[in-house]
Formats: sequence, C-alpha cells, structure tokens
Amino acid sequence: MQNQLILSIAAMSALGMGSLSGARGDSCAPGQPAPCYSEDCGCTYCYGPENTAGNPAVRPRTCNGDFVIEVAGFYWNAHQDGMEYAVENHVQNPGPEPTAPPLELNNLINAEYKTPDFDWDFGFKAGIGYNSACDGWDLGILWTWYKGKASDQVQAEGDDNRTLLPLWSAYAPQQGTPLYATDIETQWNLELNMIDLTLGREFWNSKRLTLRPHIGLRIARINQSYEIEHKGGSWSANTNAGNPDVQVAYNDFVDLDNNFKGVGIRAGLDSTWNFGCGWGLYGNFAASIVYGRFSLDHDETLRLVETPFSKCKILETKESFRASRAMLDLGLGLQWSTLFCGCQYGFTFQLGWENHMFFNQNQLWRVARSEVDFVPAGMGFLDLDNPNNTGENIFYQRRGDLDTQGWTLRIKFEF
Repeated sequence: MQNQLILSIAAMSALGMGSLSGARGDSCAPGQPAPCYSEDCGCTYCYGPENTAGNPAVRPRTCNGDFVIEVAGFYWNAHQDGMEYAVENHVQNPGPEPTAPPLELNNLINAEYKTPDFDWDFGFKAGIGYNSACDGWDLGILWTWYKGKASDQVQAEGDDNRTLLPLWSAYAPQQGTPLYATDIETQWNLELNMIDLTLGREFWNSKRLTLRPHIGLRIARINQSYEIEHKGGSWSANTNAGNPDVQVAYNDFVDLDNNFKGVGIRAGLDSTWNFGCGWGLYGNFAASIVYGRFSLDHDETLRLVETPFSKCKILETKESFRASRAMLDLGLGLQWSTLFCGCQYGFTFQLGWENHMFFNQNQLWRVARSEVDFVPAGMGFLDLDNPNNTGENIFYQRRGDLDTQGWTLRIKFEF
C-alpha cells in the first residue's frame, strides 16, 4: 500500500513537471502566447491571481516577454536644513557710523532666523526595461533629473526697529562686534541626477494585491551652490583715516559649493492594490546606501561699491572627503492600466505624490568672527590690502538633510 502511494505521488510530480516544462520551455519562454486572464470591464492579464502556481508572476503582461518604455514628468519642491543666513533682531538699527560698538544688538528681542524661500520646479524621469518570461523577472534602468532653487531678500534700514545679523560672514568690521547688515540677498541652486538599475519580480500575493520586491544600484550626483550678498551696515561704516569725511563702502559676497557623487546599493518593495477594471492604488518604498565623495568650497570676497570696484578675497577654504549617505524614496498614488491589440501592448498611467530623503547632505562649514577690536571712526581705514586683521575665526557646522517632494505623472508602455 505504501509503495503504491509513493508511486502515485511520483507519477503526479512527473506529470506536473512535464506540464510546467511544456508551458515554459527550456528557455523560460512560453512556446505559444499564453491565454490572457480576463476580469470584468474587458481588462486582462497574462498571468492572473487565480493561477494554481504559487505567487504567479504579473509580468510579462503581454505574455511573451516585453520591453518597457517609461517617462514621467514631475513638479517638486526641495528643502534643506541648515540654510539659515541671518537673524532678524527687533532692535533698532545703529546706522552706518556708530560712535561705539553696537553691543545692544546682542540682545535678541523677538528675533527669528531668515531662511531662503524654496521654489517649486519641474523635472523628469526616463527609463527602459525588459520584462522576461523567466519566472516574471524584470530588469530596468531609470534616470531622474531635477533642478531646484531657493532665493530671498530682506532689508532693514537705519530707521527700522530691526537689524539683520549675518550668520555666514567672516568679515571683521571696523566698528566692532556684532556684525550687522541692512540688505541681504540669497540664491540657492540644486541639481539632482540619479540613475537607478533594478532587478525585480512582481507577483500576485492575493486576487487584489501585487507585490514587487526589487534590488539594484543607485548612481547619484547632487550639486548645490549657495550665494549670499551682504550690503550696508558693517560694510558701509568704514571711514578713511586720511580723510574722515570719506566713507568707504563694500559689498560682501559669500559663495559656497556642496557637491556629492557616488554609487551604492538600493532595495525596496512596490505594491499595487487593485480595485478592478484596471484601477488601483500603488505604494512604493526603497532605501539606498550610497558611498561617494563630497567636494566643498567656501569663498568670501569684498568689493568696493564705487570706482574702481576693487575686490579682495578674505576667505578661501576647500574640503574633500568620502562618506556613505542614506537615501529613502516613497511614493503613493492612483494608477490605471490596460492591455490592447490581443494582449500584445500595454499602457499604465500613474499620478501620485513622491517624497525623497537625502540624509546629511549639507556639509558646509560656517566661519564667524569674534572678539573684534573696536576702532573709532576716523582712526583707521580697513583697506583692501589688509581687510580682515582683527578678531578670531570660529568654525562650526550646521549639518542638515535634503528632501524633495511633489506630484509625479508617469506613463509606461509595454510591447
């Protein structure tokens, strides 16, 4: 009896393997197009959730293995921590020629940090892939390109009951501490380039839910520039010792660059919650660890406001180091998909919200000046040959994370 049971199981196994081999073939491709699984409203899938195989594959949707072209346009907004450029202090502006150090500015009253206004802007994604008939594996490459920006300008005149205290300048004012300005203008630019190489498999977890685990590589280049211009205040309060009636004014320019490029591993899980008739909700998650190099530049330059507009660099620093950085990608939205022309071509439309986190991308150093000696008006002249000879530099970092978020419209064509 036991031998008969064993023989029966062996015969059934051989029959099952023979059927699978006949359906798939030695090359993992079906010998003939498989019949499409149909649901209501005329929507079809190559392999449906009612297949008897465990975790039946969703792809290839056109049954014979297919290529995929993907394009997406998005409207995103970027933010980054640590971009505060000044403190707006509700203390009366001391004017361009104080007779003593304006130490009352150290009393921060109803003070607030000033940060650039981050704008919304357009970007795009483009990719190509292949959905194989070998267990439903898919391969793809996707390029993401985005340029973000932020800018701001704030003014505080001499008769205002507020003063601007810069946070990024290493300038040593002649009239003593603290440093202050009457006009500050900022411009921040971001260029984001990412290439994702993925290997995944989408399968039916239930009749209404599909999952797609995937692994791969991410190549990332994230370039940032931050420009700050200071005017008035400490930069307009310099008196010529040889001619006390002549006031020499400067404009101050701070130029910072924070660039990162690297490559690392990436893995995630995509999900589609199908309502029927091709409609569904998608929710995607991926995490990356990217190893690369940071290149940092920090320059500060003085320029005379009037002829001959001479320039003098008072700060120039560079830094380069390697590090690993974590990145997260999240997406949630609505999709609709369909097959047509006898299940040989497929379209998928997706509209949703994406959020991307780039941890510890802000690596810029700040340089401030402390214990600056007071020079009475008319007793000294801070000329461009010796512009920064008092006080002590203080170096510190305000590290922060970069993030992008916004609406994305994606179209996929499978053939």
